[in-house]
Amino acid sequence: MTPRDPSNSQPAASAGRASAIVGFALGLALVVLIGGLVLAFGSPVAWPGAVGLALLQRQGEQVYNANCVSCHLGPDGGTIEDDPPRHNANGHTWHHPDCALRTAVREGSAGIVDVSRSAMPMQPFKDLLSPEDVEAVLAYIKTMWTPAQREAQASFTREMCFEAAR
Repeated sequence: MTPRDPSNSQPAASAGRASAIVGFALGLALVVLIGGLVLAFGSPVAWPGAVGLALLQRQGEQVYNANCVSCHLGPDGGTIEDDPPRHNANGHTWHHPDCALRTAVREGSAGIVDVSRSAMPMQPFKDLLSPEDVEAVLAYIKTMWTPAQREAQASFTREMCFEAAR
């Protein structure tokens, strides 16, 4: 048996160690990249829903601008006392659940319980807007609210709307 020359095994061991370090670094970089993407954009499973919501909000903005903005104005300014009410964060629309908002859009002032405060009656839109348009407008209006307002309004909707799940 011939003795092993230790000088021959070191380059192989060094190459193996370097390869393991490079593999570890690449794996770690991939984990960090995927983690960053999930933190930035949410779970990939949620991406289609987020894209769908963004498209719905864009459709709602177009419908709102064509049918609502002339009376209710846009995303900036106003107060909670405005008549007709503003739908942005300064207004009070977020105080109402989705089912009440849908009814108000479909039926106009006739569908609003507290119509006494309004000097300017709202026309019904049930013959002008499809149910999909109404949902799109609601999705757009919610983009004008603060996160806390959206959370509170979602809670009102869960507590007060007994419609079939949408």
